[in-house]
Amino acid sequence: MKISNFSKISSNIFGSRVLGFIRDILFANYLGANLMSDAFLFAYRLPNLFRRIFAEGSMNSVFIPLYVNQEKLNSKSANDFIWIVFNFFFVITLFLSFLIFFFTEQVISILAPGFLLNKSQFLLANQLLIITFPFLIFVTLSSVLSSVLNVKGKFFLPSFLSVILNIFMIATLVSLKSNSHFALAWSMIIAGFTQLILLFINLGTIKIFWGIGLKSMKVLSRELKKFFGRFLYSLLGSGIVQLNIFVSMLFASLVGGGAISQIYYADRIIDLPFALIAVAMSFTLLPYLSKNISDESKNSKAFNETVIFCFLFAIPSAFGIFILSEDIIRALFGRGEFNNEDVLVTSKILLVYSFSLPGYMLARIFNQVFYSYEKVEYPVKAAVPTFICNFILCFLLYKPLGVLGLAVSGSVSIWLNLFIQIFFLRKNFRSFYEKLLIFDFKKLFKIIFSAIVMVISILIYKKIFDLNVYVDLFNQILIGLIIYFLILNWLKLNEIKLVFQLNKFN
Repeated sequence: MKISNFSKISSNIFGSRVLGFIRDILFANYLGANLMSDAFLFAYRLPNLFRRIFAEGSMNSVFIPLYVNQEKLNSKSANDFIWIVFNFFFVITLFLSFLIFFFTEQVISILAPGFLLNKSQFLLANQLLIITFPFLIFVTLSSVLSSVLNVKGKFFLPSFLSVILNIFMIATLVSLKSNSHFALAWSMIIAGFTQLILLFINLGTIKIFWGIGLKSMKVLSRELKKFFGRFLYSLLGSGIVQLNIFVSMLFASLVGGGAISQIYYADRIIDLPFALIAVAMSFTLLPYLSKNISDESKNSKAFNETVIFCFLFAIPSAFGIFILSEDIIRALFGRGEFNNEDVLVTSKILLVYSFSLPGYMLARIFNQVFYSYEKVEYPVKAAVPTFICNFILCFLLYKPLGVLGLAVSGSVSIWLNLFIQIFFLRKNFRSFYEKLLIFDFKKLFKIIFSAIVMVISILIYKKIFDLNVYVDLFNQILIGLIIYFLILNWLKLNEIKLVFQLNKFN
């Protein structure tokens, strides 16, 4: 990938993240964490969960490789392949949208049964979901066209799409403030339509125009069989993973009192360090493993260094979030409709989530290993007991512990998923596994010791200074990071150079 393309993608991703946080800050400020905000976030998240099931994994692991191979053979049939897949997803998502339209009450009763306890909340969720769910059509079709543009070397617009959505939603929140529930729902549809139109225009500039694609059905029969077979497998794998989020929403609706909103805001914070490390790994480990698939020595070395790279970020992030959870939530969301009780509850959820962060990141690394060896069935198999564990724990803990019980369930399930993946690696890739050093205790000690010193420095700052929540949070994070890396350097942890050499494995 050219540096210019990388910089475009990076700037758009960064811009999307920043705007996403601004949007969520405004969510909290104007909508708060209550029964009505729960209804909106349920209607907002449901089509996005289906998008992850249909689009994200399928486009990267299924559609793109087949499209690239077909384009090498015949550009005309490759174009037809695009539109057959496009029309296929259009029919599926349109059918699902009609189902939601006619069975909205039944869907909400199953996925958010707690809403039945409040007629106003149930009615609002019903009305909003009818508006928001067709967003799935636009965003799924946009994923297909974005994949084509990426293959053609057009990276800017696909990476800019989420920025468009955030801009529409931010403008709506700023304009209508606390009365923006329905306008926000419509802004999703308008943004989705805008995204799709812009993608069609961009495709037109490279002479790719919409078509039926039926003339090449016979020529493409082999590729289409592969696509639908792999898509169904991807659907199963993605579906099981996303079911955990459905389970959390289901039991959060039973907890009530803004629980869905509180979990959402805590999720957004914990996803930030994960997203940063995941992006780095996607550009380093997976391509390297795939290129050196037959060289276990090189791959095991790359894996071991990536694990340390993961710990370098995961452990201090976990420690920092643990002691700063309330400060983080208060600084970002603690204003307007998001009251002090919401801050305290959400910060406790975030505190619980902090324990899962290292396991969350490590599980992603193991996923990359299985994908590079084209053994995608193992992450799927690991997801099944993870889902069962999460469901059982949520059922047992949501009454005695409330929303914190759901956070505990999610954290335990993440660690279970990691250990199951380690088991599969040990059982099915024994020669590779024996070369691994998943837990290098000497290096782990250096990282943990540095993180502890970091925590002590932050606690000392807390005792001495009390300026305001924003300045104090910024200073504590900055001082903590400086102390952490200084101690690591003093302890001579060689892998610290990986922080400045993300292209090491390229």
